[in-house]
Amino acid sequence: MVDASKVNSTSAVLYEGDAYRHLAPRYDPLSGEGARIHGGRFNPPESFPTLYLCSSRECAVAELRRLGQRQVFGIQGLMPRRLFRYELRLQRVLDLCDAGVLERLGIAGQELVGEDRSLTRALGEAAYAASFQAVRSPSATGVGQILAVFPELLGAGELEAQLVGEWADVRDVG
Repeated sequence: MVDASKVNSTSAVLYEGDAYRHLAPRYDPLSGEGARIHGGRFNPPESFPTLYLCSSRECAVAELRRLGQRQVFGIQGLMPRRLFRYELRLQRVLDLCDAGVLERLGIAGQELVGEDRSLTRALGEAAYAASFQAVRSPSATGVGQILAVFPELLGAGELEAQLVGEWADVRDVG
């Protein structure tokens, strides 16, 4: 499925800029523990902490709406939420938005955004094992890109979070 040696030999890229994330008020914006426990697109349940960040506020809103659509109680049942802006400086990012990287790994872009998470979780595990600090991928919403950041592997990388908004109701999201 995923050739870990190909992931390991893939050139890392730099990522410097802002990213966004929404989360419930009870969660620490820097821990990634929720994803460690429950899993996410690039990490299986009971694995390693992962912060799922978006390339823009619009991407974070689209991800929230998608999450709400997948819940019985809808987006309103997810409220309240907090919006954080992250400042990032990462030296070792696996960039799955690069067509050349996908070709070397033998992966079609559509496989990254589908409902089956077996491939993406295997990619995340291989990236984590190869000491990448994050995986960059298209958002499954079709709006922007996401970064799956591995806080335990930041090393000299920088990650700072700042609260930039609070959404008490769906009307606040925009």
